[in-house]
Amino acid sequence: MTQRTSFILATGTFLTLTTFFSGCKKENPGNDVARQLQVTRHFADSVGIDTTEFAIAAPQTNIIQAQATLEKLVTEIQYGHKPADQSFTKLTEKVDTSVVGGIVRAKDPSAALASATPPFAPYRSLLAKYNEVKATASPTQLKQIKETLNFYRYLNRFETEKFIVVNIPAARLAVFDKTGKRELPMDVIVGKAAKATPRFNCYLTEIVAYPYWNVPEGIGLKEILPKVQANLSFLDSQNMDVLDARDKPVDPESIDWANVSASNFPYRFRQRSGCNNSLGLIKFVLNGPPAIYLHDTNARELFDQTTDHWRSHGCVRVEKPVELANLVLGSPKFDQGFYNRCLTDQTPSSFKLPAPYPVFVTYNLADVNEQGQLVYYKDVYANQSAMTMR
Repeated sequence: MTQRTSFILATGTFLTLTTFFSGCKKENPGNDVARQLQVTRHFADSVGIDTTEFAIAAPQTNIIQAQATLEKLVTEIQYGHKPADQSFTKLTEKVDTSVVGGIVRAKDPSAALASATPPFAPYRSLLAKYNEVKATASPTQLKQIKETLNFYRYLNRFETEKFIVVNIPAARLAVFDKTGKRELPMDVIVGKAAKATPRFNCYLTEIVAYPYWNVPEGIGLKEILPKVQANLSFLDSQNMDVLDARDKPVDPESIDWANVSASNFPYRFRQRSGCNNSLGLIKFVLNGPPAIYLHDTNARELFDQTTDHWRSHGCVRVEKPVELANLVLGSPKFDQGFYNRCLTDQTPSSFKLPAPYPVFVTYNLADVNEQGQLVYYKDVYANQSAMTMR
């Protein structure tokens, strides 16, 4: 990430031609704009940007349109655009208009564009790989690389020292700083195809130790209710309570289970805290899509026993919850013995973060991994090609 003074870029706000040509005495200013646009489009092509929409007819005479197009393209090079499949956003996007204007006014646009390339390490590594394989990769692979390059440029819209990125196809999580240094890479378990984890950005706001699992309505009605109706002891086996509309426990024996259904069930289910809780011992609270969390799991063995990491109901189970919690809290609140103690009948305890921690959940089908390899991941939500490495 670049350090900069940020301003919200107002839609339709462009440098005037007077400003653009300040101090310059050009007999035909249209030629200058056309040259700048041509050079900028060539550079954009080299970094994986589709410049089709930035082509205009006769830029020498359509000076106003050419100038506006030039500024939009420079903004795209520096800051990318919101990924098309992102369903939810909580973070404020900001761009620095002085950076854009400085590149537009530069006497040597090629040098200005190159110097403004975000210093984010994974972006630079992936860009180098893109140029290596541009002549040999398939159109699908090139498209995937371009989409990830855009994601890394898009990150430049957010001012933050550190942030978390979850890549769904890779089933991996890492913490990055603004230079792209990767910390605490780990496996995650994300949503299966039928319960896909959404793509979003938001803040991580607090950590909950020994959380309850408030069963989402859909899971409760479709999965839990039929099992309880078949065998009431299922509730005890799963350490579950039944709560009424006021969140007060209800005696399961008092409910006429034979005469309730998904359409008239006035209660909800909640799993008590403990080692058998589906959220495990640590929950990471997000202000993102409803009922989506990062969390520990009561089935940690799955990280070692299977390569199928696309099997949750949409939440993200993390391999190293203690380490991640301590990192985002900024102090060692939990030790490794926290798991071994595994206390029973605990009330959830909350720990507010010193500052909200940005989280990006994305869907990058091509990327560079921790070893610097270019990786093409399986499109797990479309049942497409298997992962390959180059």
